[in-house]
Amino acid sequence: MDRSAIELVGGAGGTPASTSDFKPTRTPLHLAVIGGLDPAAEETWSGTPKAMIEALRELGHRVSPIGPLPKVEAGWARLLGTWHSRASGKTYLAIRDPAALRRRVAPLDAALRAAEPYDAVIAWHAADAAIVRTTAPLIFVHDATWRRLLDFYPRYERKRLTLSSIAGGEAIDRAALQSCARAIYSSSWAADAARDDYGTPAAKLAVHPFGPNLPLIPTREALRRVIAERGRGPCRLLFVGVSWQRKGGDIAIDVARRLNASGTACRLDVVGAERPADRPRWVRAHGLLPRSDPLAAARLTALFTRADFLILPTHADCTPIVLSEAAACGLPVATTAVGGIAETVGDAGWAKAFPAGTAAEPFADWIARSYHDHARYQDMAWRARREYEERLNWTSFARAVIAAIGELPDTAGIREAAAHPA
Repeated sequence: MDRSAIELVGGAGGTPASTSDFKPTRTPLHLAVIGGLDPAAEETWSGTPKAMIEALRELGHRVSPIGPLPKVEAGWARLLGTWHSRASGKTYLAIRDPAALRRRVAPLDAALRAAEPYDAVIAWHAADAAIVRTTAPLIFVHDATWRRLLDFYPRYERKRLTLSSIAGGEAIDRAALQSCARAIYSSSWAADAARDDYGTPAAKLAVHPFGPNLPLIPTREALRRVIAERGRGPCRLLFVGVSWQRKGGDIAIDVARRLNASGTACRLDVVGAERPADRPRWVRAHGLLPRSDPLAAARLTALFTRADFLILPTHADCTPIVLSEAAACGLPVATTAVGGIAETVGDAGWAKAFPAGTAAEPFADWIARSYHDHARYQDMAWRARREYEERLNWTSFARAVIAAIGELPDTAGIREAAAHPA
């Protein structure tokens, strides 16, 4: 059987194909979703805000995307960045500068007034949440705090940043957390930092994982045929990531090399902007596959469904969307326990999160054992799909957003009046 010939359902939000009980909520809300970049665009944060917007609309809510807002990397901010780069070799981040963000305040105010009346505002970045001026409750959604990112992501090493960018990022995070009514993070790893580092009350914090951003998601019946065919032929590993070094691309190649050397025929498919140089013949580089391109999106989904494992030996990540995408396609995962990854994959038996810094050999051993035990592998694949259906989907996340709004005293009266009109 050609495993690329699969039945698909549209929508990155991914109402799980096996469930039919997701009905619109009783009381529709009007929600304004703001962003420095267009929150409804496929290119913004790999389509993550767009997926949430679609899921909220599927639940029956009205959503008004607001953005893009004026760029902050302009005028004196651009000059300041050039000056710092030449004078000290350090990076100035305008998006982490409260003064640079002021040019967005008036346009955002005007856009929010034009969208009135609305029941809540949702912001996806601290830079946006920090400048909102509205009497409606603000819901702040993100995957990390600024302090968590410092010295974690290579581009956010303190030694590379100006002191003003470090301090400005702290101030912006603090302002966002103080002004929001609820902060929803994709992991406890991030939420705990908001509480411990910024003094955010626990009652203001919520945690829920993100869903997949695949524009096309296989139905359960299609996966039944695909999963049954896995394990016949070379073991296919899939690596997805733009940042080759940060995501552990070299380790992924070493894992595939060890599998081939030990008698488990293996192929590695690489999706991302960075293509490994001098790659072995069993590595296939597919480059970027934009989700906004229908042909590229279909090819990306086919790679997920044809693979046997997703391999993500990342050195620095928060809660990669690719984990939810693997779950949606019934794909077991070999990854590392950095950021909020360990809690994202959980302990349901479909993924292995190795300690940070783990070399290739343990990855290869675990993959080989799982691959050659057909019954075990089949069970892992279906456990992955169940995690998507029950937890790692955008409908569940949208419901968490609505639940957070529903807990706020400012919105209780609005919803009650709408549910029981006079």
